[in-house]
Amino acid sequence: MKFTKIADYSDNATVDKVSELPHEYQDMFPTKFLDLKGIIGDLGVMKITLKLDVKAVKQRPYRLNLKYKEKVHLNLDKMLMEIIIELMEEYDWVSPIVVQEKKQKDEIRICVDLRNLNDACMHDPFPTPFIDEALDNVGGQEAYSFTDGFSGYHQIKITLEDRTKMIFATE
Repeated sequence: MKFTKIADYSDNATVDKVSELPHEYQDMFPTKFLDLKGIIGDLGVMKITLKLDVKAVKQRPYRLNLKYKEKVHLNLDKMLMEIIIELMEEYDWVSPIVVQEKKQKDEIRICVDLRNLNDACMHDPFPTPFIDEALDNVGGQEAYSFTDGFSGYHQIKITLEDRTKMIFATE
């Protein structure tokens, strides 16, 4: 798959028109996570079904490289403000975070090591589609768009009773 820019195939006038679209239709291009339509609530709520007789695992946080410490706190504060994450007092599971540098300089991605929780979950017989299947479905169309929803996979709402399984710990 190759990503291209509009300017690769269009003249300056067309590029200018396309660039104006997000401003003209601001209601379709939200700037806040909670304003995204079709992500929160509309997709349903995910239930985390565990295998029988599984014991909760509480892992200690991994050591955090000092060069990431401030960035991690800034990112977590941002996710708290956007209500992507929330503080929890009660929890069954605790997973450590993993910090990964992005290709763009000075940017990081915060991931949660959910391997123990994944191992304890029932197998999902209906996984998400493969990317090549999704691309086949849009093949032949004049245009299509991919949107990240600000924070990748932080888009699926978890049932209230299962949120305590998604806890992560930081230093």
